[in-house]
Amino acid sequence: MTSSLKQASDIFNNTFDLSEYFESVSASTIKSNLIRTIDENKTPLIFLLGEPGVGKTYMLNIIKENYILKKRVLFSSEPFSTPESFLYFLLKNQSVDKNLSLSELKDLAIRVYSQEDNIIIVDEAQLISEKVLEFIRILSDTGYFYFIISMHKDEGHEILNLQHFASRTHLVLTLEKLTMNEILNYIQGQLFRSSLGEYVEYFSMKEVRQIDVFADGNFRQMKQMLKHIFSIMDYASVNSKIGYTTPNRCVITMAAIDLGIIDA
Repeated sequence: MTSSLKQASDIFNNTFDLSEYFESVSASTIKSNLIRTIDENKTPLIFLLGEPGVGKTYMLNIIKENYILKKRVLFSSEPFSTPESFLYFLLKNQSVDKNLSLSELKDLAIRVYSQEDNIIIVDEAQLISEKVLEFIRILSDTGYFYFIISMHKDEGHEILNLQHFASRTHLVLTLEKLTMNEILNYIQGQLFRSSLGEYVEYFSMKEVRQIDVFADGNFRQMKQMLKHIFSIMDYASVNSKIGYTTPNRCVITMAAIDLGIIDA
């Protein structure tokens, strides 16, 4: 029979499930701004920036699900290296002659996308070549394509400082790290939702502060920390290691070692 501590560990698996998404204050504001901007249909180029692991991909998938029945929605995290490869992605549901030139592919894409409202979501866009990013900007200038481009924060700022982006109309939204109050609310919410409320009292702001020393407000890292913390407590409970059955500083540090955040 699976122990309740093992069940608690499992709820913090690093799986991708929109139903488990925790909406921080920053995420709530970003989502509202994204939806309002998309509905206004006036800003064809939106950049979503944030540190790795803060929830950008979750946010993009929420937007995708919100509009999938209303618009043509395309989603990719492919590291496009040429404008041609990006155009083939845009035209993947069309019968396309492989001998078309770049100009002909662009004209075809314009004809297709001018006929239907669209959202083109590109995740991990810091991996895309600068030439392709410039081509995306050119497509957005036509007024027929609407892009949400997600990038890591530092690389994103460098790209947006380039002249061909700085001189164009676009919106930049930055998804911030979780606060400690948000981390505590997330832990409590997940435990109560999974009928494991007996473990809520294990986590006060003291434990959250110790977890955040290693997670640094990163949603993905925080989930991994919690998974390992509960896994260690489960092992300790089964093997009568009484000093490790609560999330004390030693257990939290051991979880960080397991994850490779710090050296043993």
